[in-house]
Amino acid sequence: MRWMVGAFLVMIFGAGGCALGQSGGYVDASAWSANYTEDYIPEFHLETTSGKNLLLNGIQVKEFSRGGTGSSECCSPIPGVGKTIRVVWRIGGRQETRSEWKTYSKDVAIAGATSSAPDAMNFLIVRFFPGHNIEAEFVSESAEPDGKPSPRVDQLFYGRRVMRQMGE
Repeated sequence: MRWMVGAFLVMIFGAGGCALGQSGGYVDASAWSANYTEDYIPEFHLETTSGKNLLLNGIQVKEFSRGGTGSSECCSPIPGVGKTIRVVWRIGGRQETRSEWKTYSKDVAIAGATSSAPDAMNFLIVRFFPGHNIEAEFVSESAEPDGKPSPRVDQLFYGRRVMRQMGE
């Protein structure tokens, strides 16, 4: 199963994918999503705290019981570790119209760590928790086939429905 995640990461970041450099406190990365609620999240996007769209979105974030992950989009400059971003997301039923969806937003400080190693891949995991709570964490992994997985990557990305709590 690890090779599937590794292949997915290589596909996302390979062939001219995300640059890993940091310029002006920003990191070029993609956003992944992990949903620990039973809310279907049709879409989310990231903004600065002043409301500037960071042009990074996620869609179709499944309910925890349905796998808890969503699709990711690569890549955009995101403020680095310790900076605050705003996550704006919509919750709606699969059979509801867009006008029935509810919109939420929350400012969150980015946790984690990035790497500038040539074989490193940096990505931001946005985690959704009950009570409309969220976390955002940078995770770095090696793109090498024999690279060890980061223990910070949610088990949901490996196809295992393992519940996680805020702060873990």
